[in-house]
Amino acid sequence: MPANDTDSVYDATYQHYLEQLKTMRFEGREAVLGIRRDGDAVVIPYFGRPIRYTGDGLADEGGRRPAFSDCVVLCRYLIMCPRVAPAQREWMAFRDFPDAGPLTVFWADTVEGPLVSAFSGAVGKLEKACDALGGAMPEMEIACDLCRQFTPLPRMPLLLVFNDADDDFPASASLLFERRASAYLDAESQAILGHALSDRLLKARW
Repeated sequence: MPANDTDSVYDATYQHYLEQLKTMRFEGREAVLGIRRDGDAVVIPYFGRPIRYTGDGLADEGGRRPAFSDCVVLCRYLIMCPRVAPAQREWMAFRDFPDAGPLTVFWADTVEGPLVSAFSGAVGKLEKACDALGGAMPEMEIACDLCRQFTPLPRMPLLLVFNDADDDFPASASLLFERRASAYLDAESQAILGHALSDRLLKARW
């Protein structure tokens, strides 16, 4: 598909989401989504930076529209807002979500796989990349070489569990969601969010 056709499809998808959002009201939903209202705008923390939604669309601090993939995640997060915050907080693998099946190869090849390739034998670099992105030590103890929790969206934490290669096993990386994640994002948007974190970690190693 030519680039201009792709851009047209992306723009049509984005406009479709905006039309859905225009019918929504976010009064009283601030706590459920972890967002805040600022006049006519809704402010969503995204990877530590505020993204503003108004009737005109999404904009970062510089007034620019985020990348299309980020727009998808942010729009779906707002659109799927549950009536009450779900209580299920246990961690689970992406492949274990009911609708993840068709996306598990994408997840392995573009989310977790690149982390293994980049950081096998370089746990120190991964730790620095995690620190640069605000990764925090989780409350629970996990037997692994490195474990960090990220909060790319207020109610969508991700847990990175990394084990380096040893004499018996190859290196492995797992990005886990809370079970309640499917109430906030569909499987495709979860996959996009996981890829966004993985990509940021890869870039932060330099």
